[in-house]
Formats: sequence, C-alpha cells, structure tokens
Amino acid sequence: MTNIIFIIGMSIFALSSIYFFFAKKNSRINSAFLVSFVTLASYVLMWDGTYIAESVGGQPIFWTRWLFYALSCSLLMLEIAKVKGITSPSKVGELIFLNVLVMTGGFFAAITFGIVKWLFFILSSIAYIIQVMNILKIKEEKSNWVNAYIYFGWSVFPLVFILAPTGIEVFGAAIAMGLYLVLDIYTKIVFSLQLGD
Repeated sequence: MTNIIFIIGMSIFALSSIYFFFAKKNSRINSAFLVSFVTLASYVLMWDGTYIAESVGGQPIFWTRWLFYALSCSLLMLEIAKVKGITSPSKVGELIFLNVLVMTGGFFAAITFGIVKWLFFILSSIAYIIQVMNILKIKEEKSNWVNAYIYFGWSVFPLVFILAPTGIEVFGAAIAMGLYLVLDIYTKIVFSLQLGD
C-alpha cells in the first residue's frame, strides 16, 4: 500500500513541479518549483525503499523524509518570512536554522529507540515551537492567511509522527504515508498556489 501512495505522491509532485516551473518561470527564485521538485525526489527515494528503518512493531520507517524536509521546508520558510514581513537577514537565518534543527531532530527521532527517540522528539518540538512563535506573533491582516498552514498543516506533522510507527504505532506505515501525502499537498502545493507570484 505504501508503494501506491508513493506513486501517487510522485505523480502529483511531478505534475506540480512542471506546473510551477512554467507558471513561475519569471520569479526571482522559483521556490514553488524547487519545493515541489525536492518533494518529488523525496517520494522517489521512499518508493525505492533502499533507505528504511524498522519500528519496534516491524513497520517500515521512511526516515529520508526528514532530510528532504530540511531543504523543502527551509525554502517554504523563506516564503513565509517574506509574507510575514520578516526582512532582517539574521531573523530569516534564525528561522531557517530552527527549521533545520526541527527536521534533524525528526530524523534522529525516526531512527532511534526508547528514551533517546523521545529526547530527540522533544528537542525537535522545542525548536519548532520557537520557530512557530516567531511567525505567529506577527499579527498583520494581510499575512494572517499563512497561520492556517501553520495550524492545520505544519503542526499536524508531529501528531502523525507520534501516532505512526515512528512513535507509539497507533496506525501503520500506509496510513502515516497517506496522511503525510495529504499534508505535503496542503503545505507545499496549495500554499504555493495561494502564494501567487
């Protein structure tokens, strides 16, 4: 079942990569294309199945996801910072650094067990909360639409992590991958479409 989800993901992000490449060709940095293309590469590698770990319950853990998120979500953070009016290079750099810490923590939490797993998850969560608070504290009418992506997109990823084989295994890898795909579409494609030029 996970392979079918990965094929669907590859198809969707291949199409979105092509669309954003041509639709935003004249953009200074075509982050929508880059985010879609990086996500496509992530789905190809997960579909390949070479780099996986196994949970305590014997479910596959596709840990490479978080390494690709470090890149794609950093690109998204650049766009979010722009929408929120964060122009200071040091503040933008801090947001991207925090993003990389979040994803690196997620990666280590995915491949470790026991107390170490949960320590990495907690560290990653702290970095995420700091990152998100810096974004949500900016309350401007024109940028408030971004908050929905934080609440209903970005903040759901850790919940899936906890309930998936990476955490307490309430559900299996197929459901987790399906939920991640929906979240990827929402936070990467729908966000980029709403972002416009």
